[in-house]
Amino acid sequence: MSRTFPKGFLWGTSSAAHQVEGDNRNCDWWEWEQQPGRIANGDSSAVACDHYHRYREDFALLRDMNQNAHRLSIEWSRIEPSEGTFDSRQIRHYRDVLGELREQGILPMVTLHHFTSPLWFVRKGGWTASGAARAFMPFVHRVADELGDLAGMWCTINEPSIYGAQGWITGDFPPGHHGDLAGQYRVTRNMQRAHELAYVALKRRWPDTPVGLSHHKFLFMPATGRRRDRVAAAAAQMVMDRWPVGPGRLAKIVEATSDFIGIAHYWGQLCAFDPRRPQDQFVRRFNPPDLPVTDMGWVSNPAWMRQVLNEVKGYGKPVYITENGIATGDDSVREGYLPELLGNVQLAIEDGVDVRGYFHWTNTDNFEWARGYGARFGLIDVDRRTLERTVKPSGRLYARIATANSLGS
Repeated sequence: MSRTFPKGFLWGTSSAAHQVEGDNRNCDWWEWEQQPGRIANGDSSAVACDHYHRYREDFALLRDMNQNAHRLSIEWSRIEPSEGTFDSRQIRHYRDVLGELREQGILPMVTLHHFTSPLWFVRKGGWTASGAARAFMPFVHRVADELGDLAGMWCTINEPSIYGAQGWITGDFPPGHHGDLAGQYRVTRNMQRAHELAYVALKRRWPDTPVGLSHHKFLFMPATGRRRDRVAAAAAQMVMDRWPVGPGRLAKIVEATSDFIGIAHYWGQLCAFDPRRPQDQFVRRFNPPDLPVTDMGWVSNPAWMRQVLNEVKGYGKPVYITENGIATGDDSVREGYLPELLGNVQLAIEDGVDVRGYFHWTNTDNFEWARGYGARFGLIDVDRRTLERTVKPSGRLYARIATANSLGS
């Protein structure tokens, strides 16, 4: 196996505005955080990593780590704080942010929706409302007009099936519904429409800038070779991998109109048919035995990345790993994980998958949604008292790999 990655390979990290910026109070997630018991340890995003003010420092660290790309999101609730009203100061702020990335020689992949929505949009029904996609578009047009010259790539929607599942099936995200499969499909149907409209708008304005989305590939595998368990795993995978595209029709999310396929992959679970679990569509999901469990409570096996990437080989499109990482407070675990994971990316490339970049989740330890600050994915430690940044050994390892464009001998 070649240890060198293709020429021009993108080495980056991913982040989301609400998780790092701080003081983002005009979105549904801030309101959610104010409800007791929603966030582990009572944590709050009020400060987060203060990236809103420290972005230059953070991007300088990325440059020092020899990263040539960074995926970040533009916070809709800052740009359009009330319906039809756009904040020119916030637009200037994000021009400064994207301009700083460009100054550092780092290509921005700009995500337009990463789990957070403005309160005015939520009050109108949010992503379950029939007009959701149209309501999203003025923001898309404004960002395209004001910031598009600085964007290197566009990611319209982040992980629509995860957003729908966490908000309408598990209740871990706002609005906190449980077992509402119909609600999840309304959400993802509207996100499908939003993506398609956004794709057309972005390509019309910036025809040479690639546009795609990020699909979260949570891998579900049958617990045994029995047919009922194979069916259970396939059913669970279908809910995660498909969204409605018309009356009675589901399509794979990775088949959406796009210039590239974005894949986020972290975990996998076993599935068994269980007639005692109608609330879970008769599927029992559990971790494979004898594999280490991350601090998120799930198993992360580097070998699965090759399988996930090979699933999209037949589409003939460039593939970017938009997110991947491991939640652990023991950085030596991450140091061991990264080379093994990237070795499997190389195997997928040798298999013929056109993988052109890897965005590690994440650069700095941050506000990990309902887990608060307890789940650490970062290559850079952030002292919660002083906010001082310290590159971890895994970050230095990632920097060496990026510098060499190779895993070495």
